Amino acid sequence: MKGKIIKYFSRRGFGFIAPENSQEEVFFHVSNYPELVQPEIGKDVEFELIDAPKGKEATKIKILPDTLAREPLEAESSKASILDIGEIKGVGKATEEKLRRAGFDTVESIASVDAGTVSEKTGMSSKVTAKLIASAKELLE
Repeated sequence: MKGKIIKYFSRRGFGFIAPENSQEEVFFHVSNYPELVQPEIGKDVEFELIDAPKGKEATKIKILPDTLAREPLEAESSKASILDIGEIKGVGKATEEKLRRAGFDTVESIASVDAGTVSEKTGMSSKVTAKLIASAKELLE
């Protein structure tokens, strides 16, 4: 099967692949990724599916040649462009969903606003959003 990496949480060691011609996301663990390469959002990959205890999982992941040869300019020009909000300390699934619904998809998008704005858009307390913003800023340093 072929697909594209759409999420990767480096601290947690897993991510998700969007298979071609499918709306579903497939889980992958970094141990199923080529050893010398860091998973990167937007990479085209080829993989096999297995039935795991929690559902389908990608295994035997290979990076497709057209993305191997690509210049790493956009990924390295902005560290924040590849850091998903799931990388922020304390962001679980429910918090991630609230942030995404409010239009916050990257660490940079959280780090660049104030707690009041995030609180207003997400319905979370200012105290919680202030901690999220501080954690996001730490990731960007």
